[in-house]
Amino acid sequence: MGLSVTRGRMAPQKLKMRIFAICAIGMLLPLLSLVVPQVAHGRVDMVEIGVVLLATLIGTAAVLFGINALLSPNRGSSDECRFAGGEGTVRLEPVAGVDEISQLLRRVNQAAESMQSRLSMLDQAAHRDPLTALRNRRGFFAEVEPLFAARVGGAFAIIDLDRFKSINDRFGHAAGDQVLCEFAARLISICTGDSVVARWGGEEFVVFFPRTDEAGAQEILASLAASIRTMPIGPAEAQPVTFSAGLVEAGSEPIDRTAERADAALYAAKRAGRAQVLVERDLVGRSVAG
Repeated sequence: MGLSVTRGRMAPQKLKMRIFAICAIGMLLPLLSLVVPQVAHGRVDMVEIGVVLLATLIGTAAVLFGINALLSPNRGSSDECRFAGGEGTVRLEPVAGVDEISQLLRRVNQAAESMQSRLSMLDQAAHRDPLTALRNRRGFFAEVEPLFAARVGGAFAIIDLDRFKSINDRFGHAAGDQVLCEFAARLISICTGDSVVARWGGEEFVVFFPRTDEAGAQEILASLAASIRTMPIGPAEAQPVTFSAGLVEAGSEPIDRTAERADAALYAAKRAGRAQVLVERDLVGRSVAG
């Protein structure tokens, strides 16, 4: 018997061979109890021995077939619990029966499903912002990097809430958190389609608009600003919440470089008076004019 690739598959194969050997010995004992006395007395009845041998072989084959069928769910569970090796997939078949092996396999299935659920929760925690439920920076990169690698193109915006610190200072962090949640919900409602929205950190948000030019993305952000003016967010006693944004075209360069360009446009918008979306080409135009 050859060695298996993994330790997990060696154990079931060894167990099966041991069971087969025990059953084979048990089935051969009646034949031996018949043959040995006949040989000892010098009277060998070949017909009788042949009948018993045939019955023994048939019985042994039936027993081995039954054991193999009994162990097949165990092999299936071993094969499908690949998430333990890092593949993150569970495809376990339902197990019927009330015997000990069936009960064991059902518990294995339950443990596998529980582990998969926990892995899913950990993945969510690693890629989602717990306050706004948007993607966090890690989740944003995981979603956008394949799009950049495929060079689908689009527009990239970094958005910052203006004078957000004053809300925390005056009304407390609970009010500030509420503003962030309300803004995130409004941003998601405006950025429909295949836009990728995330909380960049603090009061900053980021949006990637695949296959959208700067003009199209600028219209979306203008709609967001208009929505906030019409239906303000945050405490009623506070100054109306506004945002500044830096918007750039996303080309074939790495995503980090695109984020740097958008960040530069954002800070230019802040310096220019806030509450505006500054497109990188406008920033370049101002530099040339100056």
